[in-house]
Amino acid sequence: MTGPTNHISISGVNTGPMVFGGTSHGDISGGTVHSGPAAGGDLLDLLEQLRALVREHDLPKQEIIEDALDELSDAARAPGTATPAVPVSRWEKVKTLLTGLSDFSGIVLKISEQVGRVWPG
Repeated sequence: MTGPTNHISISGVNTGPMVFGGTSHGDISGGTVHSGPAAGGDLLDLLEQLRALVREHDLPKQEIIEDALDELSDAARAPGTATPAVPVSRWEKVKTLLTGLSDFSGIVLKISEQVGRVWPG
């Protein structure tokens, strides 16, 4: 994975010191914080990692898993254009097919978190 997983964009008039190293050096006023726009990029990275891991294993229904990952990747590239139910259902299908396989548990959890951020609800 490249770069930090949380991105914060501050816009507007910011007239105060910032927080460095966990220590506040004064008050901050007039800032607007936007977080989460990089979630789609993080999700794409994780989907590529999962796709590579799936290819290393001889899994039942592997073609179905890869097709669902392709559709999910397409939706993650333009998250605002897809009806949330479609990518979420693709992910649920992949999760179901990978359930019980310990090699996949960590990355499945990470992707589930990202899917929830990109398509909440």
